[in-house]
Amino acid sequence: MKAAPFSTPLRHGRALQRQRQHGAALIVSMIMILLVLLLGVVAMRGVTMESRITANMLENQRLYEVADGTLREGERVILTHAYPLKKCDGVTSPVSTVTRTNGSTAVITQIPCFVSDAKADTLLLGTDFTTISAKYADLSSKPTDTRQNSAYWYPRFIDTQCPKGGSATSALDVSTVGCTEYHEVNAQATEKDTAQTCGPDGLCLRSSINMFIK
Repeated sequence: MKAAPFSTPLRHGRALQRQRQHGAALIVSMIMILLVLLLGVVAMRGVTMESRITANMLENQRLYEVADGTLREGERVILTHAYPLKKCDGVTSPVSTVTRTNGSTAVITQIPCFVSDAKADTLLLGTDFTTISAKYADLSSKPTDTRQNSAYWYPRFIDTQCPKGGSATSALDVSTVGCTEYHEVNAQATEKDTAQTCGPDGLCLRSSINMFIK
């Protein structure tokens, strides 16, 4: 019977302890929820970054295929005629008009011309699509594709080699029948409407070809 006066404070202390435990559990739960939210945000940022990287890789691959197709088209145009290329003078694209004789008939043919001498110009290993370039419209995006592509190409003269006893003519080494001309072909693919400097706005490729003059 003497312990009765202490029963009420004891119950009050236990109730206070339970309230403190509930408060601590609430704080721990809020911290856990905050951590889960942070992990979710980090995961979403990671997914977004990976999506952007993948999109950039696909875009780069697409431009590479366009530039490579343009490069092969430039090579095909040059090799189709097997005719000595002359320097482009006063034209805005590497294509010049040449009159050839087929028997007694004069045939006017559009053949490529080279924009400069690779061994003598100041570009060295550089490129310049902004001065003279041929736009290859056949490689533009389809009408249903909202991504627009522009493709350009141009050649540069490298050298002429003739068989023993043969020779090239003129200071530009214009080759005669039986000689072989070497040319550098440059191509660019870009999403812009005009030719760009090679870099972020223009993906550029280069090759060299040899053409036997028939």
